[in-house]
Amino acid sequence: METIGICGAGLIGASWAIGFANAGFKCLVYDSNEESFDKFESVSNQLIQDLKILNPQLNIEKIKSNIVLKCSIEEICKNSILIQESIIEDLDIKKKVFKQLDKLSTKDTIIASSSSYLLISKISEDVEYRDRCINAHPALPPHVVPFVEVGGSPDTSKYIIEKALSIYKKANYAAIVINKETEGFILNRLQGALLNEAVRLHEGGFASMDDIDIALKHALGIRWAFMGPFEIMDLNAPEGIKDSFTRYKSGIQNLAKEQNSVPEYSDEYLNKLENEQRKRLPYSDRSGRIEKRNKMIALIRKLKLELGEDIQNG
Repeated sequence: METIGICGAGLIGASWAIGFANAGFKCLVYDSNEESFDKFESVSNQLIQDLKILNPQLNIEKIKSNIVLKCSIEEICKNSILIQESIIEDLDIKKKVFKQLDKLSTKDTIIASSSSYLLISKISEDVEYRDRCINAHPALPPHVVPFVEVGGSPDTSKYIIEKALSIYKKANYAAIVINKETEGFILNRLQGALLNEAVRLHEGGFASMDDIDIALKHALGIRWAFMGPFEIMDLNAPEGIKDSFTRYKSGIQNLAKEQNSVPEYSDEYLNKLENEQRKRLPYSDRSGRIEKRNKMIALIRKLKLELGEDIQNG
C-alpha cells in the first residue's frame, strides 16, 4: 500500500484523505494545530455519506482504516510518495512549511500544494529540491468533484509532473496539466471570468442576482456538467467548431470589448451584495444548502457514470 502524506487537517485536507483512502492509499495526516482533529471525524463522516450516493456498497471501515490521524510532520515525510499540503492560503506560512517538508522527505517525494492562487515558484523559493514541487489544485468540494489541476514552476521536472498525474489518476481524479504558470491556474481563471461578468451585469443593473443565478443553473450549467466550451461550440453550427466561431465571432468579440473593465468590488457594493443575498438566502440556511450542494453534485456524478462517462478520458 502506497502512502500519501496529508499536511493540514481542515476541510480540504480531510477531503483529500477520504479521496486517497477510498482509492486504497494509506494516508498519514498532520496538522500543527491539534484542535483541527477535533472536527476531522465529523467532517469526514459527512464526506463519506456523500460518497455513498455514488457507491451504496462503499466500504466505510476500509476508508477509515486507511487514514492515520495526529501524525508528526516527520512521520508524513518518512515514506510518502506524495505530500499534499492544504494549509491556510498564506505565502509566508506555505514557504516555511515547504522548507520543512523538503528537508524531512526523501528527494523523490513529490510535494504538492492545494493553493488556489499562489504559484509554486513562489511557494518553493526557499526549497533546495524545487524540481519535485508542484501545484495540485482541487475543485470545491473535492470529495465529490473528482478534479485536480497539476502544474509546476520552471524548476519542476517533467518526470515529476507525469508521476503526479499518474498518482492522482490512480486515486480516481480527473487530472489536467497546466502547461505554463499562471495565477489562478485554469479553474479559477475560468471561474473568475464568469464571476467578474456576473458582477458587471448585476452592478450595472442589467439583471438581479436571482436571474443571473437562474441563467447559470438552468441553462449554461446543465450543458457545462458534461461539455466544455470548445465541445459546445463544435456542436453549435452544422460544420463544427470553425463554422461556429466564424458565425458568431463578431458577436463574441463585441462582448469582449465591453467585458474588459475590472469591477472595483468596493465595500459599498460588497455590502449591497451581502444585504441582497441574505434577503433571498438566509445565512441560517447555509449548512443545509452546503449539504444539498454536495448531494446534488454526487447525484450528477452518478448519472454521468451511469451514462458511461470516464473521468480519465474527458
